[in-house]
Amino acid sequence: MPDDRLGTAARAAAAAAAAPPPAPGLLERFAQTARDARRLVYDHLELAALEAQRAADGFVRVLVGSVVVAILVVSAWMAVVAAVAVWATNAGLSLPWALVLVAVANVVVAAGLFFWMRKQFPELLFTATLRQLRETAGKDPDDEDESDARQP
Repeated sequence: MPDDRLGTAARAAAAAAAAPPPAPGLLERFAQTARDARRLVYDHLELAALEAQRAADGFVRVLVGSVVVAILVVSAWMAVVAAVAVWATNAGLSLPWALVLVAVANVVVAAGLFFWMRKQFPELLFTATLRQLRETAGKDPDDEDESDARQP
């Protein structure tokens, strides 16, 4: 008889293991969905933080490379200016006048770059974005443009 009870107990345990677990209730499903949403938000924030760190590292590398390139370009420009001054002195121009010629050439190039840069400033003001935001806010964009023009 003890063997029969053991067999019955084993069959009952096997039947309990084979039976599906009870279906979770609405509250349990809601709690699980909230946990999943929290994990998803955490994963997205972690990914954004890692990408921001990677972007910052890349930006630093690009910035360092830009500084090196700028130094090389300035040295090349100085070599060109020195070559022009040497050429001018070999052509019969005195050294002071050769240096004046090179200085004037530098000022002309700098002025040209300055005026080109001034023309680029309106593109830095996000005019289309500001206009759209003003329209979304219900303000008349023409009124705001006039007030922007009056501000220094």
